[in-house]
Amino acid sequence: MEKKKVLVIGGGFGGVFAAKALERQGRGKAEVELVNANNYFVFQPLLPEVAASSIHSADAVVPLRQLLRRLQVRQAEVMGIDFAKKTVTVVQGTRRIPVDLPYDELVIALGTSVDLNRFPGLPEHALTMKDLADAHRLRTHVIGCLEAADVTDEPDVRQQLLTFVVVGAGFSGVETVAETRELVRRALKYYSNIKPEEIRFYLVEYAKRILPSFPADLAEYATRRLQIHGIEVLTGVGTKSATGTGVELTDGRIIPTSTIVATIGNGPQRLVESLGLDMQWGRIKTDRFMRVPGREGVWALGDAALIPLIETPGEDPADYATQTAQFAVREGKQLADNIIAKIEGKELTPFAYTSKGSLASLGMSKAVADVYGIKLSGTLAWLLWRGFYLSFLPGFAAKFRVGVTWLLNSVMPPNIVQIQSTPPATRYIHYRKGDKVFEPGMLIDGFYTVTKGTFRLTIDNPETGEHFEKVFAPGDHFGERVLLRSALRTGLVVALEDGILLFIAQKDFTRLARAFPILESYFKDYIERTFGGADKSFAPGSANHKHELETSP
Repeated sequence: MEKKKVLVIGGGFGGVFAAKALERQGRGKAEVELVNANNYFVFQPLLPEVAASSIHSADAVVPLRQLLRRLQVRQAEVMGIDFAKKTVTVVQGTRRIPVDLPYDELVIALGTSVDLNRFPGLPEHALTMKDLADAHRLRTHVIGCLEAADVTDEPDVRQQLLTFVVVGAGFSGVETVAETRELVRRALKYYSNIKPEEIRFYLVEYAKRILPSFPADLAEYATRRLQIHGIEVLTGVGTKSATGTGVELTDGRIIPTSTIVATIGNGPQRLVESLGLDMQWGRIKTDRFMRVPGREGVWALGDAALIPLIETPGEDPADYATQTAQFAVREGKQLADNIIAKIEGKELTPFAYTSKGSLASLGMSKAVADVYGIKLSGTLAWLLWRGFYLSFLPGFAAKFRVGVTWLLNSVMPPNIVQIQSTPPATRYIHYRKGDKVFEPGMLIDGFYTVTKGTFRLTIDNPETGEHFEKVFAPGDHFGERVLLRSALRTGLVVALEDGILLFIAQKDFTRLARAFPILESYFKDYIERTFGGADKSFAPGSANHKHELETSP
């Protein structure tokens, strides 16, 4: 039997467990490859503990190559899918050249993104808790607030620095506010100028109660425990807007704060939105076998998929698989069974799973649990929470590290080292004579200004035979097309002598230009004057235009 190429895009719970099961069950029948932007798997339930310094960041991630040793792992960014040709376009490596990967069976496991655009100011001022970088950013930010509050003499600024607001009281919100409060509580003994009564924590939830997936009595217990810890729980009220100095609630209240953590606003990935698939509630609609209707050989699972649990689902969310790790793991295994069954010509099995329960940590060695219908709260539930997630971690090494770290953290002081990891918006790049800055086929990723030396741009239009050439000296610039679109480079830029370029990444340059209409107008006029018809290789309908890759600005 000829092996089928199975391509899994996305390295979350669904993608990883699907790939792992496919490799195990499909030996000799399927060639499995997993594509992910990072080379590691993130255990998202532990991100609040990373933010609180309860565990190290390395303990919440597992290298994909270590976890999936028997299959091909490709670190790359997925840019597009051609369902007709059955190919996935990815950009990989330092040269950022698109590569088309063929597939026989495609598994979409891209998860969700954060969309806060409904709330003015929240996208610009709120921290999120979606990935490892978010946890790092929150930890660094909280410690920075304590450092600044310890030395400031301005009461208003001090109040903002020592007030922490978490929006959304689901699993992530409750655990984030509890763990962040723990970090602050344990760190305060090192900040002699801050009194515990100055600290304010708010948990804001639009629904009538927190933890809506839990029974009401457990949610009430959780609310009381959070309040005992000094966390003000505000329910039945939403977030209206945010600024750099506070958050406005829908009831008109304004909470002065420098820290807003948003655990709301899950939305589809931009790529998923662009695929033209039938979607509902921001998720790809599938049948009960996790197949995407109308797309041969395409499957979806995890947070990105809306998988029905009954034959005729309606508008009730309970008719569909929930967006939890527990469901994603089972979906991955079932999807692998179905792909192998399809290859072997056997009957597929519909996905059917009932949640075994829910657990949520409340900090201070307390938690709530609803497992197999048994309700638990307090220390016993907390021990169960830790045991469950420890067993859920993939790989013995990860289990051992986290277990030891938890043990040490119970007797050791917190690590309050503030590590600033924000990359600069601009950077200088040195080139030797003859070095290529970029060449045709590479993805446009930024704007360049010459500060030293000279550089030559050459554009050859294969359709018209036109040749364009220009030399850039200090003070000149190139790469302006990022303002119009993110596409493939059509020109070759070479250093004519040793030189230095100032590089501004696409997103930063676009923000700057669009904030100054005169600047944006200048660059658009410059492109037209400079290139004229030489850049028509990307005109609508041309061969190159069909390969244009649209990304967010």
